[in-house]
Amino acid sequence: MEQLESLQRVNRQQRLAEWGRRVEACRNSGLTVVQWCQENGIAVSTYFSWQRKVFQALKEVQEVTFAEVPVMEASPFPGHVVASLEISGVQIQVYEGADKNTLQALLQAAKSC
Repeated sequence: MEQLESLQRVNRQQRLAEWGRRVEACRNSGLTVVQWCQENGIAVSTYFSWQRKVFQALKEVQEVTFAEVPVMEASPFPGHVVASLEISGVQIQVYEGADKNTLQALLQAAKSC
């Protein structure tokens, strides 16, 4: 069952990529949507369906997720960095002595990136 879901997800991503290329081609063609669709043998309603699905997928990818992260009081003698992680240009450094709740919150926030 997991393989089927994975295959369906890959197929959906491939369709979205193809639709995205077509929407981009139309927008960069200098033609109106109607003209471009006529030249490419595509129904205007189909084009707008592709565009809606592509924009929705982009919106889902670009959503920002915030997580509450407990902040420890700064120590005058901080420990050394025991782990470092960079995701999408955001760097997270975990110092020696970080508590379990802080680590869990950081990992949960990183998971959604």
